Amino acid sequence: MTDPATTFSLSQGGRFHSAMVRAGAAGGARGLLRFVGLLVAISWLPLVVLTARAGTALRGVDLPFFTDLGPWVRFFMVVPIMVLAERPADRMLSVVLEAFRRAGIVRQPDVPAFDAAVADATRRATADTIELILLALALVAPHLSSAALPALAQGTAWYGTTAAGDLTLTTAGHWYAWVSLPLVDFLVLRWVWRTVAWWGLLWRTSRLDLALVPGHPDRAAGLGTLRLAPQAFLPVFVGLSALAAVSISSQIRLGATDLSAARGSVVVFLLLATALLLLPQVFFLPQLARARRWALVQYGVTGTMITRRFESRWTREMAGTSGDLLETADASATADFGGTYGQVAAMSPLGISLREIITIVVPVALPFAFLLLHQYSLKEIAQRLLQLAR
Repeated sequence: MTDPATTFSLSQGGRFHSAMVRAGAAGGARGLLRFVGLLVAISWLPLVVLTARAGTALRGVDLPFFTDLGPWVRFFMVVPIMVLAERPADRMLSVVLEAFRRAGIVRQPDVPAFDAAVADATRRATADTIELILLALALVAPHLSSAALPALAQGTAWYGTTAAGDLTLTTAGHWYAWVSLPLVDFLVLRWVWRTVAWWGLLWRTSRLDLALVPGHPDRAAGLGTLRLAPQAFLPVFVGLSALAAVSISSQIRLGATDLSAARGSVVVFLLLATALLLLPQVFFLPQLARARRWALVQYGVTGTMITRRFESRWTREMAGTSGDLLETADASATADFGGTYGQVAAMSPLGISLREIITIVVPVALPFAFLLLHQYSLKEIAQRLLQLAR
């Protein structure tokens, strides 16, 4: 019988995945690259042709097509990330789930419930009904979001012009709003839903009576492999960060906002992204806290008994015979127990370390660093960094 944990996937299933396979995406890395090329051809190449015909590709408007960072980031960064991140994420999350089984964290009576949760998460992540809803949302989103098609404070852009506060789309703008942007938004929304499906799986797992090991060297009672899960989603969130950064950059360039006003949005995005990536680990907080409290009591009682026996034998009955102490295993056993107790005492009920937070925040924050170019030159940025490093 196939182990559900080893066949876990958030992406393989549903009609869109079947369409990807038919389009050649099943042929390994080369097939995925061909599929990415197909998506770029559908979303980006028509814009090149339409803006070239309209004379807005390089000049003719205040914001020509080739000088607009939005399309470049969406089609040459975000689209590849959303497609190419699928298989590495599935492999990494499968490792996390397999660790629950192989390490015995899931008790044998709960294995059927765990397997059912894994199967449900896979089915929900790729459900056709959900993907149709996401597609509908993707078609509507560009027409509701000013970040996708920012209204010009004044002047013209390759995608449209503003008159009396209303944005009138060009032919290229219509393709962008009805084809290109929905395609990108659909890929993004699928990952958002996959994240929710993963949360649901870990929530159900956290409700099981897990066989935690408070003295485990990972200082997370054996749940240390959960720290791999955010890394599976991290490339996707870097892509989302790039989308947010380029949207803010467009707003600044068009005069709709400035860098100081955008700082609050950047901070909120970073806090939200970090919380979304690390939130599932909080689900296990009650069990981890109980396991730590129980272990401190049990280990404390055992430690008291061991210490008293050691003192009775070596400091009272055999005082002055330190040579025998060096030849016995009692001292070593006491030291080993002390080390194990130290592991329990150092165990974090939250299971999230500062290092883990940093490894998430830094990559997600990196795309926003380019916003500084709206206010500072590269020389000024380098000088400020050198001052901070001193």
